[in-house]
Amino acid sequence: MASGWGALTVRTHRKYQGGNRCENEVDIVLVDPADEFRLSVAGYLYREGYHVQEVKSGADFQKHLEQAVPSLAILEVDLPDADGLSLALEASENYGTSIMFVTQRTSPFDRVAALELCADDYICKPVELREILARVRSVLRRRDTARSSGGTPVYSFCGYTLDLIHRRLSDNRGEPVPLTGGEMALLAALLASKGRPMSRERLLSIISKRDVHDVDERSVDTLVRRLRRKIEANPARPALIQTVHGVGYRLAAD
Repeated sequence: MASGWGALTVRTHRKYQGGNRCENEVDIVLVDPADEFRLSVAGYLYREGYHVQEVKSGADFQKHLEQAVPSLAILEVDLPDADGLSLALEASENYGTSIMFVTQRTSPFDRVAALELCADDYICKPVELREILARVRSVLRRRDTARSSGGTPVYSFCGYTLDLIHRRLSDNRGEPVPLTGGEMALLAALLASKGRPMSRERLLSIISKRDVHDVDERSVDTLVRRLRRKIEANPARPALIQTVHGVGYRLAAD
């Protein structure tokens, strides 16, 4: 079954039993330029009860994300029009999508880089369909476990607690620390990076996609200064939000 959203055409595989959706049906997007491989994997997962939508390019994947957020994205790193790693990072950070790479890149460097960046799993081609299914189930189990065990968007760091559900930052006494939308988005992005440096361009990209209106290309540094004044013991000598020269910023929080 194919569905069209404007210029985007997505082939959709759904499985129904007795008129109802299968109990284990989740939304999966498969991104791979190789038609035979993509159709084979999508069909196999469909027969196992998963709702799979397949696209062949990075542009189509981005358009799909604007319409529906998948639970899992399975991507080839080498796409004809985009870098699969960058697309996966965007889907993971901005939409909370779990990421699995099934790719022709087999070097240990590529595998480690993907796993450190955002991947929940990394499989090298060629690979049997049964292994892909087993890995999909494993990633989704970990995702479900995190949610059922209270894996809500709450970060605790250096005496502060950031609750993204209620959009509230509180200090070690439980007192609220007022933040603007831009400051909230900036802090959330730095926390999600788990201590990794983030460029100004990357921070701007993330912040601008979260319905934030007080940020532009020149104001990431301004947001950092404002946030430092609110959470640093000594804003003039920041210990939490650190400048990484030539890169951007990182949050040094245990």
